[in-house]
Amino acid sequence: MSVVGLAEDLISQHAALTSDPNKGNGYVARYLRGEHDPPYAPRGAKAEYKALARKSITNWLPLISETYVKGLFVDGYRPAKSTTNARPWEFWQANRLDARQTIATRGALEFGASYVLVLPGEPAPLIRPLSPLKTIAFYEDDDDEWPVHGLRIKGRSADGAQLFEVYDDQAVHLLARPKDRSRLTLIRSDAHGLGVCPLVRFRDRLDGENRGVIAPLIVLQDRINEAVFALMIALQYASFRQRWATGLSIPIEEDEDSPLFGQPIEPFQAAIDRLWVSDSPDAKFGSFDQTDVTGHLETYGSGVRTLAAIAQLSPHVLLGDLVNLSADALAAAEAATQRKIGEYETIFGESWEQTLRLAALAAGDQRSALDLSAQVRWRDTEARSLAVAVDALGKMVTMLAVPAEAAWERIPGVTDQDIERWRGMASSADGLAQLADALTRQSATPALPAEPAQPAIGA
Repeated sequence: MSVVGLAEDLISQHAALTSDPNKGNGYVARYLRGEHDPPYAPRGAKAEYKALARKSITNWLPLISETYVKGLFVDGYRPAKSTTNARPWEFWQANRLDARQTIATRGALEFGASYVLVLPGEPAPLIRPLSPLKTIAFYEDDDDEWPVHGLRIKGRSADGAQLFEVYDDQAVHLLARPKDRSRLTLIRSDAHGLGVCPLVRFRDRLDGENRGVIAPLIVLQDRINEAVFALMIALQYASFRQRWATGLSIPIEEDEDSPLFGQPIEPFQAAIDRLWVSDSPDAKFGSFDQTDVTGHLETYGSGVRTLAAIAQLSPHVLLGDLVNLSADALAAAEAATQRKIGEYETIFGESWEQTLRLAALAAGDQRSALDLSAQVRWRDTEARSLAVAVDALGKMVTMLAVPAEAAWERIPGVTDQDIERWRGMASSADGLAQLADALTRQSATPALPAEPAQPAIGA
């Protein structure tokens, strides 16, 4: 198949996956944007009902993925038996992946799969996380490490043409489709020399269908919206106590030019600041009890807690109903979330290691490209008391003879940059201490006795 034909086929597959707002990634993206299916309203519902339905949309879904993304930050890449980062970590920093890494992890969590593009470049290889809404790749087998080919939707050129890139194991092919939507044209093909299709896949799970964490929760999100809609209707129409009156004669519209001619006229205008008055001795007034919304609120809270349970999140992340908790109690409340984050660290860690090995290959560093023992280091984001952590680490050093430097990386919130700075400070301190010891020893050495004076010649 020609490159143009392959691109047309991939574009069609990508459109089928993302363009329909009612299925696939398009469906998930619509819900993440807050464009939910409206709650049920009977046919012929008034505009007021429809306005309440729109206001009842309470979008919890982005918070689900964001909670996991905030706990998935790579802080280093180290070979086995090394305390410093490997050379590919320089490529990571050059591509500003401290911030951009969230594109890959968020895309995999929300849509089930995302991709990172790796290509040779100067002064460092290009490592670019790609949105799953703009990328697609084809694998012969779902467990293959590398795809056969892939497609990326780039954007538009200055003349308005839509640009695409097709990747295979030999080259990167740039194509364009003019504004008139005519046939694709191949602009150029650039060999990358990597021997594999330069896309690394990130998946939220390695077995079964990659749906992401959002798609299974959409039904629960609709249930929550329905509960909020019922609550808003109760607040709008039933929380204000309704009044009734009997023993009154209802007037009839007698103006023949009125569109309400011959119809009964409401004798009172109900409002919170109005009184009903009648001169009829038979008139009686009363009111209905207002609706108790406690059940509506409990239904809403139950829906949110169910959403949290299915997503394996701590309910307080969504409800915020835990206050004045100790660090240990907060850590216990987040235990399920931390276990899930640990699973994602294992899965995504393999993909980041594959990415950095491919970047090393693109840079010509064969040793790093073949180093299968190097591993990424994840930032510790678990809630814990700093005082308790430092106390435990201090006991490890003093009681178990663990080297103090080995305990540094276990301090919560400490990055590899902090550790490298501490090593430099420690080395400087050791050098100064050795110099001071040498000067002290030199000053403490007793002076040698002076030699006797030699007699002058001819004396």
